Amino acid sequence: MFLDISSHDYDKDVIPFIKNGIIIDTSIIKIIIDGFVSTRISQKRLEELSDYKKLLDFLDLIKVNNKWDKFFITPHIFTEVCTHLRNDYNKRSNYKDIVNEVFPLLKNIEEQSVCKNDIIDHIDFKNPVIEVGDISIFLVAEGFINAAKKVAILAKDWRINKQYEYSKNVMVMDYESIILNRL
Repeated sequence: MFLDISSHDYDKDVIPFIKNGIIIDTSIIKIIIDGFVSTRISQKRLEELSDYKKLLDFLDLIKVNNKWDKFFITPHIFTEVCTHLRNDYNKRSNYKDIVNEVFPLLKNIEEQSVCKNDIIDHIDFKNPVIEVGDISIFLVAEGFINAAKKVAILAKDWRINKQYEYSKNVMVMDYESIILNRL
């Protein structure tokens, strides 16, 4: 189910999904990291970074801004994030400062493990799409669904968001439709 920020009762409609945590996708973490680096290292004003500002405004709206332990990732997402961090920033002279600024944030984000064999079992071999980070998110979400628990996913990925469009146990917080287009 997609979050509709125009008509929701926070206590009734949002808290049941975010109380167990929010699965966060690589693209969202990249926006956060780029925002951290731009505001804390490069000294840019928040107003200059519309994506980052809108994301922070959304996190304020759902009352989880700066509560990084409410989010969780898989080791596969963590690997993707580290790859982006290295590729985007390792040639900068202040790379060490960037790493020192970003890793405490990443350390506070919780982790859900996913086994290799579960990932392999989840691949559709007739039409293989091997996006290990995405598959790991699907598996974590399915773990919540199978346990009859609710969870939220904050992603900028149409495949992830579409997967849970009609799920009663997963609230999709779609970056494009909610954060970019409504805030």
